[in-house]
Amino acid sequence: MKRSVTIQAETVEQALEQALQVLGLTLDEVSVRVNRPAGTSMFRLKKVLAEVSVTEVEEKKEKIMENQSVVRIHNGQLEAHFEDQKYPMIIPSAGTELRINDDIVARRTILLPTDQIVCKAKAEKLDPQFVIQLKDDDMIAKAIVTPGKTITRTLMDTQWETVLNIQVTEETQNFNELKTESFVDELRKMGIENGLCMDAIKEAANSLEVKEFVVAKGTAPIESKDAALVIHLKFDKEQAEEHERVDYREQDPIPTVQAGQLIATYSPPVEGIAGKSLFDEERPVKPPQEIIMQSGRHVKVFQNKVYAKIDGRPVIEWRGKLVKIDVNREYRHSADVNLESGNIYFDGDVWIGGSIHPSMFIAASGSITIIKNSTKASIRGTKSVFIKGSIFSSTVTVGIQEKVISMLLKDLEEVLSYLCNIELALVQIFTLRGEKAEEIAPFILKQAIQLLLEQKYSDFMQLNKQFIQVVKNHSRRLEKEWLELSERLYLLFADPLREEQTTISYLRQLIDDADVLLQIYNEESWPESVLQASFALNSILYSNGKIHIMSKGVYNCSITALHDIAIKGVCRGGEVIGRRHIDLDETGSAAGVKTNIQTDEVGEIRIGTAHPGTVIQIGNQRYEFFALRHHVTAMLNSEGFLTIT
Repeated sequence: MKRSVTIQAETVEQALEQALQVLGLTLDEVSVRVNRPAGTSMFRLKKVLAEVSVTEVEEKKEKIMENQSVVRIHNGQLEAHFEDQKYPMIIPSAGTELRINDDIVARRTILLPTDQIVCKAKAEKLDPQFVIQLKDDDMIAKAIVTPGKTITRTLMDTQWETVLNIQVTEETQNFNELKTESFVDELRKMGIENGLCMDAIKEAANSLEVKEFVVAKGTAPIESKDAALVIHLKFDKEQAEEHERVDYREQDPIPTVQAGQLIATYSPPVEGIAGKSLFDEERPVKPPQEIIMQSGRHVKVFQNKVYAKIDGRPVIEWRGKLVKIDVNREYRHSADVNLESGNIYFDGDVWIGGSIHPSMFIAASGSITIIKNSTKASIRGTKSVFIKGSIFSSTVTVGIQEKVISMLLKDLEEVLSYLCNIELALVQIFTLRGEKAEEIAPFILKQAIQLLLEQKYSDFMQLNKQFIQVVKNHSRRLEKEWLELSERLYLLFADPLREEQTTISYLRQLIDDADVLLQIYNEESWPESVLQASFALNSILYSNGKIHIMSKGVYNCSITALHDIAIKGVCRGGEVIGRRHIDLDETGSAAGVKTNIQTDEVGEIRIGTAHPGTVIQIGNQRYEFFALRHHVTAMLNSEGFLTIT
């Protein structure tokens, strides 16, 4: 029988709350009717209470569909209702166990009134497991742990259905019953006895989530430490602190040092220590890279520190692993260079306070600074040339020795090949005679060498003379190692009177030294060279580094730089060839004067204003401007085609 109660209170809400307390029901289990809201009498002389009637709602029983056989899950039990000649269908799902007449059923099945049906949710327990994998070339063993699971399932209640798809709800709880001994045993089966990480193994044995653990480690190698050169210089441009490490190759300013000043500190290479894998296999390390440091006449090396002997400009040149350190002296000539002063050759830097007159020549192993102009003169600086004024009909070169070195390298490759063949032939000759080449007297070896040169290696004689002559012709431009190699080749093969150096050991040492020289100078150099001027007319300019024209431009000049070229002002007529980036303010002319601009495949050309007659070439891609064009950027795209924007 339904329960009901009527309550009066000051508000509807209070009346409803009291009624629910009396019945012991919730709002979802009752129906509510407000008989009267709270208020006052007609003349507001008396307060009127609110009145609410609350009645219990009977539970609605789901009706069975008429004239149909149906089935449902109710309170975790399977119930079925059958009509004549009509049968429901049931579909078990994963996580359930359906038995009909004691037979397990796993597919869609029609139920009959006579069937004995048992349907229940299956509980499941998955054991924890782990897998060990080797990583990093057998240097690390990782255990991937998957914890165990206890899965509790419950049948979901449904409505009456003619076709019932049984569903379950799941509750999962992780557990881990692994033992540390299991991990250790598995590692040993794999052949891993050492380097076990027991703390990580214990953590893996208790993990309640899928996770990786490093359970064994090999002995990691200690990498080698390359040699280093720390530069201790204070740059005007960067204002670097004296203790700060500076890559000298990235700097543009020209610092100066005083006698006794620390220039650089050499840190020798440190050989690394090989590691061992989990299977006790050696893991070698790369040998450290050495720096071959050559100190010049004006520096002193003491306990791996390089000090200046004189006041001057430090010179630090890199070529692969070879670094040369010296201090250049400075020669100052405050007047013009003319017939009265004569030509100037100086081993160091040169500073000229005036101009260079026609037919005069200046050469320096360091940098050259000219305060005024150069007219119909020749200027050759090894490091840099700075001309504050203009260049008229002159030839100015910087680092021209690089061209000479390139030519010598080609010859040296052939010379070295001949030397190796000659050494092998000498050993074979004396072996056939039952003698050791190392024990042969110098005069006999000299005769054998001459005989080989005349009968088998006559081409080498001409090549050797050519190499020696080129070195001699450019002795002012070349480093001492080239001069020494040339002298040794002359003594051994070209001087008929000198025999004391004619030994097989001397020849082998010559081969080794020539090979080292070839390797070093085949490395890319890092030139800091700059050729700088305000203006140039009808001149030839060459730099193995950069060329900068600072203000007034160039007219009808041949300009070549192995790195970058930047020209302020007009570039009209002639050619500009740079290996990397070329930046020009204005090229060509309204009259169509031909002006050729060329760079390598990886280079880039930028022009502020390109007049007709401007021809640009990048790699083998060429383009000529026939109309005025502003803000030009040219380069090759990824497919090797010229793009101009």
